Amino acid sequence: MKFVIAGAGSVGYEIAKHLIKEGKDVVLIEKDPARSKFLESELDCIILNREINSLQTFIDADIQEGDYFIAVTESDEINLIACSIASTFEGIKKIARVRNLNYSHAEVLGRPFLGADYVISPEIEAARQITEIIDRGAATDVISFEGTDITIRGGIVEKNSIFKNKPLHKIRREINRHFIVAYIKRGDKEIIPSGDTVIREGDNIFLVADSEAMEYILRKTGKKVLKVKSALIIGTTRIGRNLLRTLSSKKIKLTVIVEDYEEAKEISRMYPDILVLNEDIRDEEIYEEEKLGENDLIVTVTDNQELNVITALYAKNIGVERAVSLVSRSSYMSIAQKLGVDVTVSPKRSAVDAILKYIRRGHVRSLHSLIEGDAEAIEFIVTETCPSKGKKLKDLKMPNDSIVVAITRKGTVHIPDGNFILMPEDSVIVILKSHVSTKVENIFSGS
Repeated sequence: MKFVIAGAGSVGYEIAKHLIKEGKDVVLIEKDPARSKFLESELDCIILNREINSLQTFIDADIQEGDYFIAVTESDEINLIACSIASTFEGIKKIARVRNLNYSHAEVLGRPFLGADYVISPEIEAARQITEIIDRGAATDVISFEGTDITIRGGIVEKNSIFKNKPLHKIRREINRHFIVAYIKRGDKEIIPSGDTVIREGDNIFLVADSEAMEYILRKTGKKVLKVKSALIIGTTRIGRNLLRTLSSKKIKLTVIVEDYEEAKEISRMYPDILVLNEDIRDEEIYEEEKLGENDLIVTVTDNQELNVITALYAKNIGVERAVSLVSRSSYMSIAQKLGVDVTVSPKRSAVDAILKYIRRGHVRSLHSLIEGDAEAIEFIVTETCPSKGKKLKDLKMPNDSIVVAITRKGTVHIPDGNFILMPEDSVIVILKSHVSTKVENIFSGS
C-alpha cells in the first residue's frame, strides 16, 4: 500500500513515521529545503523537496500508483487545492487537514468536499477528547470504545502507589477485579507485560477494565473519578472555543479567562451563562480575587504549552482538584504528568489517530495511539467473513508485541483467556506495538 503525504510538519511527520513502521510505501512532499534535509536523515522513505500545488510534483511522486493522498500542510486552502489536484488521478483516496471550523463541517456531512474524501480538524478532535475526559471524571488519560463499557486509562506509577514493586499476578490477587495491565512505558522501553512483570515507580502503565472495575482501581490508587461541577477554561484558541461550545450544554459552572477585551465581550455575548473574566492569567492576584482555586477542574488550552503546564500546576497548588493541559510536544506529555498535571492532550496525536482510523475503516471501529505512537489500541469488529470467526484466541497466531485485552459480546464485557471463541459481531480490543499492526489487521480482516 502506497501513501503520498503533503506537508512534513508535526502531523505529517508522525503519520509518515507510523506508516513506515508498518512497512508501508511512503512518499513525503515538503517544500522547505532545511526540513527536507532533516527528514532524509530521520525517515526511511522518499522525500520530495517540491512545491505541493504543482501537477509535476504529483507526477514525480508517482501518485497514480498511490492508495492514499494525505494533505496536512499548515494551510487549509493548500490542503484542499492539493486534494483537488490529486482527484485528477483515479483510484486514490484524499484526506485533508483543515483548521477553519466551517470547512471541517464537511466531515459531519460525510461526503467529498472540494476534492477531499475526508476532512479532519485537529482542534475538533482535541476538544472532543477533552470533553470525554471531563465526562469520565478527569482522573487520568482515558480511551473509550464505541458500544462497549471498556476503557483504557494511562497513568504514572507514583512513589506511594499500591502497584509499586509488585508483580502483576500479585496485584491482580490484591485488587480482586477483572482488569489487565496491557502496556508499560518504562524510560525508552515498551513492554507488553506478563503476569511476572514487576511494576516500577515512574512506569507509565495502561489499565484495561470495565467502568465498575476501573473506578474501584482508581479509588485504590487515590485517583477517584471526579464529578465535575465547576471548570476554569484558560485559552480561547480554536480548541478553547470548541470546548466552550461543547461544555456550555452541560451542567457545569464555567469560567473562562480572556486577556483581550474585545474578544472577552464577544464570548460573553455568545455564552451569557458563562462567567467571562477579562484578565491576564499570569497575574497572580486574579487567582485570589476571583477565588479560582475553588473550581473542580482547570483546562489550559492556550497556544503556549509551557504556560499551559505552569498554569495548571499553579492552579492545583491553590486548590483546584484536577488539571487538563494541551501539550504539543510528545516529550512534554510525560514530563507534565510526572509534575502533577492529571491529563495531557495533544492535537497532533488526535489528528493522527483520526487519519489512521479512516485509513483502516471497515473492520476497525476505533483506533487510539499510546505514548508518542509507539503502540496502539485498536477495536476490531468480527464479521461473517473474518478469518478469525469461530476460532479460539490461542489459535489466532497473534504476533509477539500484541495482546487481546477485552471482548464485548452483546453488551457483556469479557476479559478473555486463550480458549475464548470469537463470534460474529464481537468487539475485540487489541493493544499492540505499531510495527505488528499490519499482521494483526490481517488476522481480523483477511486483507
